[in-house]
Amino acid sequence: MWTIRIRLCICRSDIVYLNSIIDSYDGVGIVRTVDKEKGEVIIYSSNSMYRWVIGILDALKNEGVKLNILELEKSELVDK
Repeated sequence: MWTIRIRLCICRSDIVYLNSIIDSYDGVGIVRTVDKEKGEVIIYSSNSMYRWVIGILDALKNEGVKLNILELEKSELVDK
Protein backbone atom coordinates (compact mmCIF):
# COMPACT_ATOMS: atom_id res chain seq x y z
CA MET A 1 0.00 0.00 0.00
CA TRP A 2 1.25 3.45 -0.93
CA THR A 3 0.87 6.68 1.00
CA ILE A 4 -0.32 9.67 -0.97
CA ARG A 5 0.83 13.02 0.37
CA ILE A 6 -1.23 15.98 -0.78
CA ARG A 7 0.37 19.32 0.09
CA LEU A 8 -1.92 22.29 -0.29
CA CYS A 9 -2.40 25.90 0.61
CA ILE A 10 -5.68 27.02 2.15
CA CYS A 11 -6.92 30.13 3.91
CA ARG A 12 -5.82 30.03 7.56
CA SER A 13 -9.39 30.39 8.77
CA ASP A 14 -10.41 27.24 6.82
CA ILE A 15 -7.76 24.87 8.22
CA VAL A 16 -9.96 23.66 11.09
CA TYR A 17 -12.92 23.29 8.72
CA LEU A 18 -10.84 21.19 6.31
CA ASN A 19 -9.59 19.05 9.18
CA SER A 20 -13.10 18.42 10.51
CA ILE A 21 -14.42 17.51 7.04
CA ILE A 22 -11.60 15.04 6.35
CA ASP A 23 -11.95 13.57 9.87
CA SER A 24 -15.67 13.04 9.34
CA TYR A 25 -14.86 10.59 6.54
CA ASP A 26 -13.35 7.87 8.71
CA GLY A 27 -10.16 6.45 7.21
CA VAL A 28 -9.97 8.79 4.23
CA GLY A 29 -6.99 10.82 5.38
CA ILE A 30 -5.09 12.64 8.09
CA VAL A 31 -4.57 16.40 8.00
CA ARG A 32 -1.37 17.95 9.36
CA THR A 33 -0.68 21.66 9.47
CA VAL A 34 2.80 22.52 8.16
CA ASP A 35 2.66 26.31 8.43
CA LYS A 36 -0.41 27.87 10.04
CA GLU A 37 0.52 31.42 9.01
CA LYS A 38 0.82 30.48 5.33
CA GLY A 39 -2.11 28.05 5.45
CA GLU A 40 0.06 25.16 4.29
CA VAL A 41 -1.25 21.71 5.18
CA ILE A 42 -0.55 18.13 4.18
CA ILE A 43 -3.18 15.44 3.88
CA TYR A 44 -1.90 11.88 4.12
CA SER A 45 -4.07 9.27 2.47
CA SER A 46 -3.73 5.78 1.04
CA ASN A 47 -3.63 4.98 -2.65
CA SER A 48 -7.10 3.43 -2.36
CA MET A 49 -8.64 6.49 -0.64
CA TYR A 50 -6.91 9.54 -2.09
CA ARG A 51 -9.50 9.92 -4.86
CA TRP A 52 -12.04 10.53 -2.08
CA VAL A 53 -9.80 13.27 -0.72
CA ILE A 54 -9.55 14.88 -4.16
CA GLY A 55 -13.35 14.70 -4.45
CA ILE A 56 -13.74 16.34 -1.05
CA LEU A 57 -11.28 19.09 -2.00
CA ASP A 58 -13.17 19.70 -5.26
CA ALA A 59 -16.46 19.91 -3.32
CA LEU A 60 -14.90 22.41 -0.91
CA LYS A 61 -13.72 24.52 -3.86
CA ASN A 62 -17.24 24.45 -5.29
CA GLU A 63 -18.47 25.58 -1.87
CA GLY A 64 -16.20 28.63 -2.11
CA VAL A 65 -13.23 27.47 0.00
CA LYS A 66 -10.06 28.81 -1.58
CA LEU A 67 -7.41 26.12 -1.76
CA ASN A 68 -4.58 25.25 -4.07
CA ILE A 69 -2.95 21.83 -4.36
CA LEU A 70 0.79 22.42 -4.42
CA GLU A 71 2.05 18.85 -4.66
CA LEU A 72 0.72 15.32 -4.94
CA GLU A 73 3.27 12.67 -4.09
CA LYS A 74 3.07 8.88 -3.95
CA SER A 75 5.49 7.32 -1.50
CA GLU A 76 6.16 4.27 0.59
CA LEU A 77 7.78 6.49 3.20
CA VAL A 78 5.19 8.49 5.13
CA ASP A 79 7.60 10.70 7.07
CA LYS A 80 10.01 11.45 4.26
